[in-house]
Amino acid sequence: MAIGLATATCIGVAIVAFAAWVFVLVLGRNGMFKGTAVERARAFVDDDLPAAVARWMERSAAARCVAGCAESVWQRLFGRRTAVFQTIAVGLYWAGLAVFAVQAAPLIPNRYVGRWHWVPILATLGVNMASYAAACVADPGVVTPANEDSAVDAFPYDRLLYFPNKACRTCHTRKPARSKHCSVCGCCVQMLDHHCIWLNNCVGLRNVRWFLTFLASFAVVCTYGTYLLGSVLLEVRAQRGLDRMTVWDDDLGRAKQVSLTTSLLYVLDDSPLLAVVTVLLAVLTPAIAIFFVYQVRISVCGYTTNEETKWLNVADAVADGVVFEIGAAEPWYEVIEKDAQASDTRPRRLVGSLAEVANIYDRGAWANLRFLLFPPLSAPASDKKHH
Repeated sequence: MAIGLATATCIGVAIVAFAAWVFVLVLGRNGMFKGTAVERARAFVDDDLPAAVARWMERSAAARCVAGCAESVWQRLFGRRTAVFQTIAVGLYWAGLAVFAVQAAPLIPNRYVGRWHWVPILATLGVNMASYAAACVADPGVVTPANEDSAVDAFPYDRLLYFPNKACRTCHTRKPARSKHCSVCGCCVQMLDHHCIWLNNCVGLRNVRWFLTFLASFAVVCTYGTYLLGSVLLEVRAQRGLDRMTVWDDDLGRAKQVSLTTSLLYVLDDSPLLAVVTVLLAVLTPAIAIFFVYQVRISVCGYTTNEETKWLNVADAVADGVVFEIGAAEPWYEVIEKDAQASDTRPRRLVGSLAEVANIYDRGAWANLRFLLFPPLSAPASDKKHH
């Protein structure tokens, strides 16, 4: 039993460590984790550790050579579009399905789950695969010379996060409000949320609905899969009589029933691949659920992952006393640096807190979700007046 358990444990620890690393890098900058261990871990992994490695590598020619090779590999993996991570994700997905089909499916139904479970199993997997494929291949909202005008008309410029009459320094096209240039894809994307290496595609205005559907269905796949595999493990335990097995206890001077944990370890030892898949799903369940809740949260609040960083910068500017409300009929918010405040004679009001700043892109929770799930082909009429 020791060899199988050791292998499963090592793989499980590696999976947990990788999941923690991804969680810290993805959500470490989020405002909800400000001042917490997650933010400190992100700073260490993303800032302190690379800086320490860079200082160490500067001490010798060999280290600099290694650093150059590492940077080259990093650029190949993360600096441009590559199907490496997408292939890994799809490969692991189908490998897990293969293990499920060979080792778990023959034991469904069992004494814990009925035959009807195959309906939600197949439905959930179908939605999950279809939404993943759609998120991978769908246009995220790339800004091109052909759609530049409509992209500019899609959202108003709030003059706080986005400013009119600006051009992308790389694409050399007008920069629509809520757009961002993706250095990996080499293009500007409308309402860019982030570039996802697992999709090998950006998540933006035109495919965020498929991304959210994928996250929701994948959270169900992980949760449901953990439940089903748990029922299979209990079924195997019962079939082998491990639920009734006893061992002699010298301290008690009598036989005692084997605990649930010990009996399940026996089952997992005989099926290490099933053990790995079960551990993987158990780890992914909370991670995917948290990420999905985070994405829904920012969606209903009317901003993207990219814009959340911008709003954090605005919060710092408010704290520094450089954000003002300008205008009376249709007021807007603007940053006026302290050295320019004396010469700026426009009527204005100092903003005292971030809560006073209106997000013009926030239509309300349900309207925000409807907009993401069913994005309009052209700019909403109610928005064009803000230009």
